[in-house]
Amino acid sequence: MDFAEMLLNRFDGEAEMKKNNSALICFSMLETGKILTGLATRMIRSKSEKSSITLLYFIDKSEEMRLSEEMDEYKHKIISGLISAEERERITLRLFIRSSDDYYADIIRISEEQKSNLILLGIHNNEFNSSLMKKYGQLKSDPKYSDSFILEQFEEKEAGSLKSINALFSRNTVAAGLFIDCGITQFRKLFIPLLQKSDIHIFTYLYRIAQQENVKIMIWDAIGIIESDAKMQKLYQFIAKKSEGRIYLWDNDKKIGCDFIKEQDLVIIGTEGWSKLICTPLPWTDCLPSTLIIKEATNSIQL
Repeated sequence: MDFAEMLLNRFDGEAEMKKNNSALICFSMLETGKILTGLATRMIRSKSEKSSITLLYFIDKSEEMRLSEEMDEYKHKIISGLISAEERERITLRLFIRSSDDYYADIIRISEEQKSNLILLGIHNNEFNSSLMKKYGQLKSDPKYSDSFILEQFEEKEAGSLKSINALFSRNTVAAGLFIDCGITQFRKLFIPLLQKSDIHIFTYLYRIAQQENVKIMIWDAIGIIESDAKMQKLYQFIAKKSEGRIYLWDNDKKIGCDFIKEQDLVIIGTEGWSKLICTPLPWTDCLPSTLIIKEATNSIQL
């Protein structure tokens, strides 16, 4: 079955909105973790089953020692202000706070323990901005460069982060996302570039987010797949109807500029679309707001 058709069947029967989900959110800056938790509640919320979010907050060893006797109180303080009482009825929250010598290994271990079907890694723009991802992606797209050579082009800390991100995205069993936080706390205007057919898996999250009020989602169908593929057109029309007009298609006769991009709160894009976007000379890619790059579990997609 075509993936677009499979998605439509899941959406039409409300199976997607009734499914329980388990997300693992990893971060080292608390404010980024809080923002990403708010976004994750919109991405995984179920109408009938109770979903769960596990937070993995990485801190320095010195901070861990300082908090050792007050850790439970500190955890309670963080958890109590994260989501509303209404959301607590539908989502179970867990929080782990720890130092780490191997972030990737700890993320995988916790995700397996919690049976997570979505891993989100949150990084603040000051720590690791989109220009670094752009540079890394452009180097990776050139087959003459080895992985070791590519990592040598970055500072040690940057190289370590890139290595962990690449390892996370290389796993096939669990959907994974990288959230680049630019400090925006409310996601009301979303921009969804569609540059590869394989990236239609992000419609799963788009559909959930579009069910909520006070959101406007603009899809840029750069490859014309919605217009040219009857099943994709049917999928888009179904989501647009269910979202009560909160989803729009960008007019491809118009140019996208920095002024428009700066008005957006969040960009959501698939990994293959991202790879294509950062290797394309578009001036507005330097104006991106907070960005979520998602790779779906490959064993759940057949195209």
